[in-house]
Amino acid sequence: MQQNTLEQLIVYIPGMLLFAKFVSPLWALLPGGLYLIGRQIYYHLYVADPDKRGPGVALSLFSNAALVIGALIGLVLQMI
Repeated sequence: MQQNTLEQLIVYIPGMLLFAKFVSPLWALLPGGLYLIGRQIYYHLYVADPDKRGPGVALSLFSNAALVIGALIGLVLQMI
C-alpha cells in the first residue's frame, strides 16, 4: 500500500504544482483533494480485500490524469 502511494506521488506532486502554476491554485484543490480521498478509499479497500481496491485506484489515477492534462493545457494556453 505504501509503495503504491509513493509511486503515485511522483506524478501527484509535480502535477499539483504545475496545475496550480499554469491554471489556478484554487482549482488545483479539486483534483488534488479527490486524489487524497482516492488514496484513503484505496487504503481501506486494500486492507479489507486487496482484490477490491479498484475504486480507490481509479479515483487516484483519474485525479492524477486531470492534474497533468490540465497543467499541459494551461501551459499551452499561456504559450499562445
